[in-house]
Parts: sequence; structure tokens; C-alpha cells
Amino acid sequence: MTLAALSAPQTGVSTSTRVREVDLAKVSPEFVCQWRKLESRAIEGNAFRSSSLVLPALKLIENSSSRPFAVAVESDEGELIGLGVFEECRSSRQLPLRHLRSWQSDYSLFDGLLVDRSKTHEALVTLFRFVGEDSRWNGISFRNRSADSQLARVLDRAAAETGAAWHEDWNAARAIVPIAEVPDDVLTTLYSKSRRKTLKQSLRRLETRGGVSYSLVSPGPGETRSVYEFLRLESLGWKGTQGTAMAADARHAQFCRKLVSGFAEGSRAVFGELKVDGRIVASTLNLISGNTLFAVKIGWDPDFADCSPGTLSELFLLQHCHELTGITHVDSCAKPDSYVEKIWPWRTTLTTGLYTTSTTADLTASALGRLKRFKRQWK
Repeated sequence: MTLAALSAPQTGVSTSTRVREVDLAKVSPEFVCQWRKLESRAIEGNAFRSSSLVLPALKLIENSSSRPFAVAVESDEGELIGLGVFEECRSSRQLPLRHLRSWQSDYSLFDGLLVDRSKTHEALVTLFRFVGEDSRWNGISFRNRSADSQLARVLDRAAAETGAAWHEDWNAARAIVPIAEVPDDVLTTLYSKSRRKTLKQSLRRLETRGGVSYSLVSPGPGETRSVYEFLRLESLGWKGTQGTAMAADARHAQFCRKLVSGFAEGSRAVFGELKVDGRIVASTLNLISGNTLFAVKIGWDPDFADCSPGTLSELFLLQHCHELTGITHVDSCAKPDSYVEKIWPWRTTLTTGLYTTSTTADLTASALGRLKRFKRQWK
């Protein structure tokens, strides 16, 4: 990937910044170190833009024509203050013009950027100006980025300042847990009488099988028990039957182990383990980025299906979330209408769309948006 740079004073910004395109296939250890530091300072945590996930995920597409690269925003001192992972898109249903598309791996459940919380505005202004002044591209598209966060507000402000415009394709609500709002008595406070009855019945059925316990386990570097148990449980269910479990493909199993190993270095991999008489019957894989825990995947033993181990795991995580030091939110990473929504009543909004950075793109995206709205109304 050809290196490109932009260095110019920014309106209302005290320092100048520059942009580099970084070939992720040849990324240096120094850059990875900067990337990890940026994640720790980011205004919005994002496990799916962590080097500990992105770099192992690239191994899954080695034979693909897709060649994602990083767009790195740096201060004059060389400090990384903003980073996005993109691929070049010649045309899409959102915009039939060449643009940048935020890269999605097989395991991307959230989108966006990593941006230094103390330099958010200047980093985003620099990014938009870089794309707007580059004749190769006409915009930046995202899928399922936050719509109601502080980062989203600064993104829109920086876009407006640089002449970029957001064109939303759709939005969706997702279950989250704002930990400060979780009551001490979850069952009595959050749920209706019928919901409490259903959850208690599931728990009683599980208790007839033996002593029930739940714990949050954060493996240290080199500890593999939890990840192997998770892979085993995920392969026992319908994903194993259909061949979509991570353990069904050696490359994906290796990705999972690398992923957990990377996050374990900072005690940022957390497994929620539900046990019956010491036997793990359900395990959730969770990743920490910033002050958010991302609930990425779950595996459970079908021998206990009548006890709803998946639902009980989400209930227990809710009851134990106060044990997560420094964490303010848990993101379910679940699709709309997931069973998790019945257990976690809070919601956040995700948005999918495109920032246009040229007049032609803006006119084209606006026309397509009107056409899509007409079709939806007609249907």
C-alpha cells in the first residue's frame, strides 16, 4: 500500500497532524505497540478495532482479494491519535463510486474507529480532510457503529466542519448493560411476574442436575483451559452440527486462541462459566476494550438444553457484572430480537451508512436514499 501523508494546521486545533496508510500485512512491532496504547486511551472502546483481533483475523483472508489497510492519524510528535481499518470499495449499494469501507472480518460485531479521547476532534477533522482531498475516494462507509455515543457526536461535528455529510442506510437497537443501572435484586426489579417465573423454573431444572455455580474467569497469558472449554462447548451445539463452530475449522480455532491470548495479556479476556457440580455447561467469550465488555460468543452443552443454559448465562452475567473493575457497560453484540433482549432491558442504537466527502457522492447518495425510502414505504 502506498504511503500517503497530510500535514496541515486545523481550524480550532492547537497542533498539526498527519495521516499515513499502513499496510497491515507488513505492520511493524512499533506500530502495534502504538495501536495498543491508542486503544487504552480511546474515547470509545472497540474490541473489533483492537490489534489483538484485527491482526489474527487477517490470517483468515490470506487468499482473499480483500486487502484491508489502516488509516493512521498521527500528531507531529509521531503519536498515534486515530485509527481506522478500511478496504477500498469500487461500488456498493450505498454509493456506486469508489470509497473507503470500514473493514469487517467474520467476527466483526461492532464498527467504528479508535480515537484518542484527548484529541478526538483534531483526529477526526484530519481524517475527513484527508479523504476529502484524496481523488481516489468519495466517502467512508460504516456498518453498525455507535449512534448515541460521545464519539458519534464528535464524528458528526467533524464531518460538518469539513463538508462531509452522513447518509444513514438503517439503524438498529441492541441490548446493552449500563452497569451503574443494574439493581441489586435483578429478578424482582427488572422482570415481569411471568418472566421471573420462567427464569426461576429454568434455574430449578438446572439445580436438579447438581450444584449450580457461575464465575467470571480472566485467564492469564499462556492459560488455555477456558478457551479450550469454550471451543468444545460451542462445537457441541447446532453450530457444530452445521460445521460453523470455530473448532470445526483449524484456522478459526487458531484465530480464537490467538484472540484470547492477545486480550489475556492485559487481563482483557473474560469467560463467564456456568457450572453444574463443577462441570462447565455454558461458557461465554467476552472481550474488554476501554470501559466496555463485549459479549462476543457463547457455547453451551445441549445435554442441558431444557434448562436454557444460554439464557441463564446472560442472567448470571447481569448479576455478576459489578465484579468487572473499571467496566461501565456490557455490549451484548447481539442481533435485533435476540433472546438476550428478554434478559437485558437496556438498549443502544447502532447506525449503518456513509459519510460522503465529495459533491458528486453527496448528490448520488441523497438520490439513492430517497429511492430506498420510497421503496420501503411502498412495500
